[in-house]
Amino acid sequence: MLSRLGLNDTKAELLVRSFTQETASVLNDIKKEYGLDTGNFRNGGSWDKRFGRIKDVALQNDLVVLTRSRGIWAFVCVLDIASGSLYIFSKEKNLDVVIKNFGKKSIHYFHAFVSLNSGPLEFSNQQMTLFDSLTDDYENKRLLEVQKILGEEYPLVKQVVFVVGQEINKKIVGVEARLFNRYFELIDKVDWTAYVSKDEYSDVAVLNEDVEESMGVIPKIKPLVKMRKERIVKEKLLEEKKEEDNG
Repeated sequence: MLSRLGLNDTKAELLVRSFTQETASVLNDIKKEYGLDTGNFRNGGSWDKRFGRIKDVALQNDLVVLTRSRGIWAFVCVLDIASGSLYIFSKEKNLDVVIKNFGKKSIHYFHAFVSLNSGPLEFSNQQMTLFDSLTDDYENKRLLEVQKILGEEYPLVKQVVFVVGQEINKKIVGVEARLFNRYFELIDKVDWTAYVSKDEYSDVAVLNEDVEESMGVIPKIKPLVKMRKERIVKEKLLEEKKEEDNG
């Protein structure tokens, strides 16, 4: 079933599972194997793992993967050409901070992305004050920033949807797809918590195994394949850490 937020149920389920599957076990193995006592690599390594899974699932399901960077931060977003919906992945606590700082001098790339969405739904006095405070210069900077980030894909994006993970004890336990207008007012949301990865499901995005889309079934992991794939991931993370240390 298609919703206002673009994706059918099967694709939404696969993306959510790739986004929410735990990363701690892989990172713990890396820490032990290479004696990385401080664990400073964890946050970046965790997102690298998530983005890798999201990328693989998207490519397997006829979605366009955009790997972009802003400053030192690189991220993956997913474009559904059919609906023109661009999906941005974030944890709720991070998104809340960005929304709180909307309209201020510094323009976060989330601020730039929502500039592609529709205008306000209603005009209360409070909203009018906010809208009036957004200068032409601020709006022009938002537009230029999103054009710079998206590049040649800019004309393909009709709306930006945030896939938001709700975290407890460093584990994502709930997910919502949220559509905001250009002023970060919530227009629509869909609860995708039912798709959150459970321990019994495999690392589908890393495995590159066939997925039975009609049933939404994720194949169980094969131990030898899992070990081989996770070894590759460990080596990649270690190489990136060495490059950062030498850089």
